[in-house]
Amino acid sequence: MLHRVEVQGFKMGVPKRHGCPSHGVGLTPDEKEIWVTDAVNRRMHIFDATVMPPNQVANVELRDEPGWITFRLDGRHAWPSTGEIVDTSTRKIVATLIAETGAAVHSEKMVEIHFHGTELVRTGDQFGLGRVMRK
Repeated sequence: MLHRVEVQGFKMGVPKRHGCPSHGVGLTPDEKEIWVTDAVNRRMHIFDATVMPPNQVANVELRDEPGWITFRLDGRHAWPSTGEIVDTSTRKIVATLIAETGAAVHSEKMVEIHFHGTELVRTGDQFGLGRVMRK
């Protein structure tokens, strides 16, 4: 363990799902931020990972208890499992996933697929892993 950093300004409690208050932690593709799920407070807590220990810089309120977080391959959007699409630069919700019946859509299984014509050229996955390539 390099550092122990706790979310500040929010209370602990008992979540509805997953049996733990924070089931998901994601690293943005550029590896500059850490996004932590907070089921009890229905939030994503954002930490600056360019400093050590990481510093809490923002919180995003969600419509339900998040269990997971992943990011677009280019890092422009965060996708918590609660179905919001969050602009990572403004940290604002720009859209929500809604079913044809009007019900909120939730998913921890997000996959991003890029094609060039009919050729598969790049894929993402449901994990919020940093994607900086090192030599």
